[in-house]
Formats: sequence, structure tokens, C-alpha cells
Amino acid sequence: MKITAHYPKEPLNQIFRECYYIHLESDYGTGQIPVIDDCCYDFVFFKEASGAFYYGVDSRKVAIHSKVFTIHNVTPPYRIEAAGSLTFFTIKLQPWVNAHFFSSLQQSAVVDIVNTDATLLRFHNSVFKVDEFSDRFSLAMEFMQGNMFEPTPSMELVRELCNYIYEKQGKVTVNQLSEYFEKSRQYLGKVFKKEVMYSLKKFIITVRILDLVKFKAKNPDISLTQLSYDYGYFDQAHFINDFKKVCGVVPLQFFNNLPEFLLRHQ
Repeated sequence: MKITAHYPKEPLNQIFRECYYIHLESDYGTGQIPVIDDCCYDFVFFKEASGAFYYGVDSRKVAIHSKVFTIHNVTPPYRIEAAGSLTFFTIKLQPWVNAHFFSSLQQSAVVDIVNTDATLLRFHNSVFKVDEFSDRFSLAMEFMQGNMFEPTPSMELVRELCNYIYEKQGKVTVNQLSEYFEKSRQYLGKVFKKEVMYSLKKFIITVRILDLVKFKAKNPDISLTQLSYDYGYFDQAHFINDFKKVCGVVPLQFFNNLPEFLLRHQ
């Protein structure tokens, strides 16, 4: 598997977190990439435009025939499979701009967005014609520069909320956020859901679990019991329940088969 990622600087980092290129050639006939929902929507540019998306504990299957798509409103675990090879270029949004780009989505699972904006197909056609990742990233910067906009006051508030939660590694409660930002729980929850399209509580849990996953990937010798305590879980059932909400499987099963895809975060 070939994975290359890049992170934008100001001002583009205000609307997208990263872009990455993934190419997988399978020696066994089927390529497979796991997907983790981090509450950030993606523009996914799929070179082969032929594959299948599996989601949920019963591995429901949805055919992918889209050159450009996003994933919306499904339960983990997820994976994408295709015969032979898989090649993606993905632009991951900042969570506070999710609704700006995707509030009109009506379908669930894999949503074809190629016809929502003519620039998406043009970008797809150009990004796979260049060989160097630096050239792909330059194209991504140009593409996202064309999507810059003036944020609303509610977006600004949610951006501050998200960055604070990231800074705290998800080790924070809604009550603590309410006190820190001097806003009611109800107000924060309403504004957050409007802009991010996820609940504030869901986002906190996701940030905490994914930070825990990255820490474990870098520190494989730490026990899951110690790790859960370090991340504020004093009840193993609570930890396992939150972990399954984000990753779709129990922690031991996940870390025994740590997806190579996640190693780009190390």
C-alpha cells in the first residue's frame, strides 16, 4: 500500500485538514481499505470508479461506481473493496465546514457528488494525470482555494469548540465546554449539530477514541487497561462501548488487526 499525506497551511487549513493519496495493489485479487469516521466529511476522488462499500456489523454492501463521492450517515465498521487495485485522492474537510459543503445530502452510505459541481470532475481528471504527490497537492490547494468563503459567526464558534476538543484530546465533557465558552449546553449542542452534522457528544467521543488509537499505534507496549484509564475511562464497559461506536469492533480485535491505513497518522 502506498500512502502519502499533506497538511495545508493558513488560510487553507481553515477549511480542510489534510489531503492524501492511497494506492493499493492486491496480490490476492481484491484490494481493501478500512475507513474510520472521524466526523470530518471528505471529497473522495476514486480513480477506478468501481468497487464496493461495506458498512455496519452485518457488512451491508453498496456498489461504488462514482468518480467523486462522500460517505454519509452510516454505522461502522466500514471498508472499501475493489478487484485488483484501489486508488484514491481524498480531501478531508475541517468539521466546522461540513454543513457548508454537504448539508443538502439526502442519501446515505456512498453519495455520488460528481454532478454537484463541475470543478469536481475537472479535478478528478487532472489529479490522476500527474505522477508527483507535490503536484497533486498543488492541484488540491488550487481546488480548495476556489472554495474559500467567509465563515459565519456560528462556524467561528464551532471552530473554536472543535479546536479546544482536539487540544484536550477529547478528554472533556459538554458541561466543561459550556462553562469554558460561557454558553448553555443546549445552545452549544444546537449550533454544533447545525455546522458539523454530528452531535457534540459524538464528536467528543470520536476525538478521544481516535487520539487513543494513534497513541496506541505509536506505543504498542501500553496495555489497553492503562490506556483506557489515561483517557478517562474508569469503567471498561464504557470504554468498550465508546470504542465500538467509533471503530465498529472491540479494542482487542481492532488492535490485533491495526489497519495500515491508520499508520499515516504516526
